[in-house]
Order: sequence, then C-alpha cells, then structure tokens
Amino acid sequence: MAAIRGVIADPAAAWRAFLASPNAPKTALSPLELDGYLTGIIVAPQSAPIMPSRWLAGLWGEDEPVFENEQQINLVLGAVMERYNAIVKEIDRSLRRLESDRVCDYRPMFLAAASKPEHDAVRTWVRGFWKAMILAPEAWNATAEDERTLPLVRPFVGFFEIEDQEPFELRDDADELLDEDAAVIPHTILALRKLAQVLATSTGRSRPGRPGRNEPCPCGSGQKYKRCCGRD
Repeated sequence: MAAIRGVIADPAAAWRAFLASPNAPKTALSPLELDGYLTGIIVAPQSAPIMPSRWLAGLWGEDEPVFENEQQINLVLGAVMERYNAIVKEIDRSLRRLESDRVCDYRPMFLAAASKPEHDAVRTWVRGFWKAMILAPEAWNATAEDERTLPLVRPFVGFFEIEDQEPFELRDDADELLDEDAAVIPHTILALRKLAQVLATSTGRSRPGRPGRNEPCPCGSGQKYKRCCGRD
C-alpha cells in the first residue's frame, strides 16, 4: 500500500489490503461493489453532488470499522478518494471522447477484461451502484418516472437484487437480455454524467435538464433524444 507524496499509488490494492485486515467490517464493500458505489455517487442525476459526509458511511455497510491509528484512517480513506477521483477523471475523459468522436470507450470495473463479463460480476457492481442510488431517492425516482429518462435506469434493473421479492419464472432469453443490458451500461453511465452536468447548470425550469424529444440527447451521441436514450 505504497503512497508517494501523499498520493496512494494503488488505491485498489490499499482497499483490498484493508478488507483482508481484522479492522474491516464483514459488511464493507468489495472492490467491485466499491467501484459501482462510487460510480453511482458520481453520476447521480441531480444538480448538486452527493457529498462525502453522506456517502462515506456507506463504505462499511451495517458495521463500523475499527482503525488502528490515524495513519490507517488516512490510508484507507485516501485510497477511496483516489479511486473516486480516478473514476471521475475517466468518466469525463470518456464523455468528451463520446461527444467529439462518437466513441464510447468507458469501461467500468466489471468490464476490465476483454471478454464478456459474467452476470455475477455485473450484479455485484450494480449492487454497489444501487446503494448509491438509495442516497438520492428523489432524483432517481424522477428519472425512472419520466419516460424520456427512464432508459437511463432500465439497463440496471435486471441486475437489481431486491429483498423479499417473490420468485418468478425467467424468460427463455433472460441471459441474452442481461448481456445486452451489461453492454449498454458504459454508455448509460456517460449519459447520466451528462445529465447531471446539465442539471447543475440549468436554471428557471420546472424540470431542469429534461430534454425534449427533438433536442440533442444528453449522452453526447449527437442524435436527437427520441432516437437515442429516449427511444421506446
């Protein structure tokens, strides 16, 4: 867990080392959950960002960590913030590339490998993303209830793990549909980031940042909203 001039050289390794220590609560987020959690915080579709004072407690789950000393606190939280900043930088870089070249090269952690991701890996990542969504219920409810922005929620739904849900029979093409959803999540993340940016700069509208069907899509694809993320 080497640090150079106050910067954590390998945030992911620092987090994994903490999880392996007796100080980490059993309910702390796994590395894949952490990536989804931080991503969900960054792209929350609202005008104001979710502040660390609200989301740091979500790192531990139901239990509290027991740190050995202040140095360990700084190391662990520093690793998390380094990872947060790295995700912001990568999403914004990829969004600029999408807007300029119409190429989506953003890769969440579950797409780190070149091969098609396992559904369990995507589900774990989305579990973290869901925990971030809970921190902004009004924003996500508004996004899901608006037919124009509902497509920005749909790709995650099949991977949600809802407690006390009644068992249901899966469709024959369920795996194919999950593959399609997993493939579109990177583009959706960029669209959500763009929407959050639009919301942050919009003023004087009852539903700021909600594009009309003939307006440019907020994901930066260059297409009209009705032919992109607003497509039925």
